[in-house]
Amino acid sequence: MSDRSLTIWNLLIGMTILSILAMSFKIFPMNKKYNKLKKRSSNIQFGTDKELENIISYLESRLEDRSKFQFSVDNTPMLLTNVLGLADGSGRKVKRNRNALRVAFVYQRQNSFQAQIDYRGKAFTVAIGDEIPNIGTIISIDGTQVKIETSSGIKSYPAPGFEAS
Repeated sequence: MSDRSLTIWNLLIGMTILSILAMSFKIFPMNKKYNKLKKRSSNIQFGTDKELENIISYLESRLEDRSKFQFSVDNTPMLLTNVLGLADGSGRKVKRNRNALRVAFVYQRQNSFQAQIDYRGKAFTVAIGDEIPNIGTIISIDGTQVKIETSSGIKSYPAPGFEAS
């Protein structure tokens, strides 16, 4: 080997040793930090903590208990009279029994009152003295009520917006 080749090889080996030493000074502190982080993270538990796990199990058990409930609906929810108050002002407190007699409205005509009465799905416009089949005879109509004489006595039916007396 020539002197020139020997010098190049010596410079190359020297620079390699210097770069390895420089890198070791840089990597050694990083390795120290890595070992500290590794030691700190060794006691970390991954997953859910116990308190959250207890809350979830409690909620799941309550949901399971509630799923056992059986509901039965007494009234048909799609029937609008069970949901909305009618325009007669009586609201939802009036029973919506189709067989019940109900005063829909009372109005004054000339010097006397007339009323519209709903009974079994039919509307009757009545005045004093008129007879409703299977019910009785109208004996009095005023702005607040309609009185009907039935086989069991005189019954009073309030006009919409008025309480039964």
